[in-house]
Amino acid sequence: AMCYYLNTNETELQPQNFFVNPQFESFTTGEGLVFEGYTTIGNYADSSFVLLAKVYKQADQVFVFAEPNVPELFENNLKLSELNQQVNNLQRQLIKEKKSLELVNSQLKTKTRELEIANQKLQELNLEKNRYIGMVAHDLRNPIGVAESFSALIIEDLNIIDKETELEYLWHINKSCNFSLDLIHNFLNVSKIEASVFELKLKTVNYVSFVKEAIKQEQIFACNKEQQIVFKPKIKRLSVKIDQNKMQQVFNNLLSNAVKYSMPGTTITVNIELSNNEVLTSIADHGQGIPANEIAELFTPFHTTSVKPTGKEKSTGLGLSIVKKIIEAHGGKIWAQSEVGVGSTFYFTINIG
Repeated sequence: AMCYYLNTNETELQPQNFFVNPQFESFTTGEGLVFEGYTTIGNYADSSFVLLAKVYKQADQVFVFAEPNVPELFENNLKLSELNQQVNNLQRQLIKEKKSLELVNSQLKTKTRELEIANQKLQELNLEKNRYIGMVAHDLRNPIGVAESFSALIIEDLNIIDKETELEYLWHINKSCNFSLDLIHNFLNVSKIEASVFELKLKTVNYVSFVKEAIKQEQIFACNKEQQIVFKPKIKRLSVKIDQNKMQQVFNNLLSNAVKYSMPGTTITVNIELSNNEVLTSIADHGQGIPANEIAELFTPFHTTSVKPTGKEKSTGLGLSIVKKIIEAHGGKIWAQSEVGVGSTFYFTINIG
């Protein structure tokens, strides 16, 4: 035991520790019991041991009887236990804090990803907006230029121009202004739709009567090109919930396109039929037809096909993209089939309910 306390062994007897208090020399004087009490064994660099000891001396022999300071050990153990408890509490707290930080970090990563996606979407929308504005500005330049030129001619030749020529100039101005207004209205509609500012005012109507009335409005333009719009439904009454103004836009656009791109004297056929819980509407013309490689882009904003109107009418390239949004808002879908030289048929569905 003394070898342990003195940090040596029985063979080397070169202790690293020694009696600090009292020093060993104090044990060498006297005979019998020369010391009783607490003694400290160790060194000044490391920790030391406190022992309760009795030291006896007889002749040149010194006998040390010692035992640890049990009360102090208990006290130290108690302090150590308290420290361990505090350490355990801190570790548990650190684990909780770590989990909390991991959760916050995970939420932060999720928010960062959402922000990156939103930012990417914003950039795409910004580019799309700039593209739209550029296209509208480009398309507006020509009709505004025409109106400006003819109005300048009227102003310059007001005193010498005849009424027939003046009326012709005013007709060109009016036509250019109508085209410009139509382009602006369509652009604003697309902008509202893309910004999700798009509300439907649904009302239950007789769809058959609604389609008949929509055809009447376009029949005048068809007559100007000696065309006929035919509608002979097998269904007499069909109740559907639609936004009448929005659906009127759909028919105006699809029927005016049929009139615009069909040859004079041809027939445009409108048909409706029930399919499951949907009403299927088709508008077929006997026009020029659309090349197969252009059909996929028909409903893209500002897209115009290579097919030219037969009466020199103009197109903004926005109508079909608006039609697609309106049909989709009604829970339906729209598509087209076409063959060059034969004609085109546009189909769309609307949920019944």
